[in-house]
Amino acid sequence: MIRMRIVLAVLLALIAASSALGDEPERLLWKFQSLSWYNRFSTNSTVGPVVLGPTAIFGGTYSYQNTTESKLAMVDLASGQARWRFERVGPIGPMAVNGSAIALGNGDAVLLLDLATGRLRWEAKGSAQTLAIAGEVGDTAYLLDGRRLRAITVSAGVEAWNLDLPVGLSYPHSLRADHLYLLGSRSLGSINVRTRAVEWVLPLESALEAPLTVTDDVLYVTTQDPTRGGYWLRAVEVATRRDRWRESLSSRAPMAPAVLPSLVLAGASAERESLIAFNRATGAPVWKARVGTVSVQPVLKGETLYVAGQGPKRLYALGVATGTPLWSVMLNGWPLGAVLTANGKLLVSTDDLTLYAFRTE
Repeated sequence: MIRMRIVLAVLLALIAASSALGDEPERLLWKFQSLSWYNRFSTNSTVGPVVLGPTAIFGGTYSYQNTTESKLAMVDLASGQARWRFERVGPIGPMAVNGSAIALGNGDAVLLLDLATGRLRWEAKGSAQTLAIAGEVGDTAYLLDGRRLRAITVSAGVEAWNLDLPVGLSYPHSLRADHLYLLGSRSLGSINVRTRAVEWVLPLESALEAPLTVTDDVLYVTTQDPTRGGYWLRAVEVATRRDRWRESLSSRAPMAPAVLPSLVLAGASAERESLIAFNRATGAPVWKARVGTVSVQPVLKGETLYVAGQGPKRLYALGVATGTPLWSVMLNGWPLGAVLTANGKLLVSTDDLTLYAFRTE
């Protein structure tokens, strides 16, 4: 009887702890797993998910014994089943999707896949740290070959034009209208792809400590302060290349700054309050939340902010106005991506090549 009471007390304690964390496992709709159970834990990266109507493109690279292989799939969002699969030796990523094509880095090559079938259209030589596709129907892919930026036609894989980059710029990052932004070890630059000319190069105090976030009028960058050893979150105006504001961070921010209607979010890697919200107009701190290390941009739906935290391997729902925690659920792997679908599903990818679909209602 005493043993039964002890067991009952332990069960009640576990239930209470689960309730305190706000666990809601019924929010999970389905899981798509690219690998079988016996080698799923040897993965190291994912690409996507990229939502395309009723489907999402998702995959990644894993190492097994002495080989490195990659998988990519188009996943049906209603069922969580694959419409097609693509496999390739060696690492894949990054990836850019536009029109009817998928541009995909594969070591020292760039692959172009047919979006509808996943079949390989063509392969071109060139480093692809980051890819960008431009044009109304995604007719151009940009990649770096040595010191030269190459513009490749998507339809045929033929070089349309090239441009030698100025010293300091190392690879293309993203495209916004006619402006292709490029990064270097301590610089940021812009090329006008319509005029095919370098527009400007901005020296930085250090290499970026988190990926660049681009909007129409402001670039959000995170750099290290060389005098104090701390870090800066900077809002750089595109027109003037001057700081609209800059705010101090006490630790690295692995997450690309996330831009909301009135807030900018930065992640911290050494803070108990590891997600920080700043006023988008002034840079003033608004709130902080304790959600583990955040390397994935949070997703906003209505008044709820969804944050995938590493360390605890959890998905958190926060009130966006104050950062107050609402509920959380456990993930099996380290979160590497999060995106919202058109009908309100939240997709979260993890480093074991698993894609989760959660309801947000």
